[in-house]
Amino acid sequence: MNNTSVTRPSFLQAGHGTTSAVLLVTPDMAREWLKHNTHNRKIRERAVADYSRDMAAGKWLMNGEAIKFSTKGALLDGQHRLHAVIAAGVSVLMLIVTGLDEGAQETMDAGRKRTTGDTFALRGETHFTVLASVLKRVWLWDQGDHRFTQSRVPTTAECAQLLAERPEIRRSVEIAVRVHAAFRYLPQSATGTAHHLFSRIDGAEAVWFFARLGDGAELPAGHPVLTLRNRVMTERADRRSVPDYRYMAYLIRAWNAVRDGRDLGRIIQAPDAPMPMPK
Repeated sequence: MNNTSVTRPSFLQAGHGTTSAVLLVTPDMAREWLKHNTHNRKIRERAVADYSRDMAAGKWLMNGEAIKFSTKGALLDGQHRLHAVIAAGVSVLMLIVTGLDEGAQETMDAGRKRTTGDTFALRGETHFTVLASVLKRVWLWDQGDHRFTQSRVPTTAECAQLLAERPEIRRSVEIAVRVHAAFRYLPQSATGTAHHLFSRIDGAEAVWFFARLGDGAELPAGHPVLTLRNRVMTERADRRSVPDYRYMAYLIRAWNAVRDGRDLGRIIQAPDAPMPMPK
């Protein structure tokens, strides 16, 4: 291939072996190449949506992963990226490899996918797994997914952008880790997300709330934080499976009661009840 003159792979290059080039892949090129997508796995629409959002936002970086074609011209790998180029309506630089044995398709995408937490670890972030979890939930919350259904999840680039815009989330993660070390009955992802949301409303009150959540010090009977602690300890003792959104609801109900200055005898969140909003 010639990097400057080739506009699409030469699918049949007899005697030329495996070839590669970096090309600016346009939506029209992607449509043409997908005509050769005759033997591949089922399209995952969420992956296409995730990739296309990053491409449209200019956050898709060429990372060496190739669009791959066989010696017979069949598309072996890259269908999701090509569909994303079309969906985004932008042109993207990509590495193109042709002339591969068709049997090589069985070995593609067999490795463990790099997670958002892995990326933050490489960047030197502390508590990177918790940080990734909190960023995803804050992103979902801001998108209106208050029950964390994750029908649409943020990409690593979107999580990184959120952290750049709100670096204070790192502090929320630190608080979540600290609370969990003292009181191990709440998931750090829910605690960190709640800390960030509550701190937006009243930073000073959030400091007190999460300090008492961790140590339970001098809380009288009926105090919302004590009721919250008792609720989650009981559920853990009963080995109940509690989804993250319900932990969030418990935290918000306790927080709202503290803000209102009222006691809270019990915390209930029915499965079909709407998520309360922090105030």
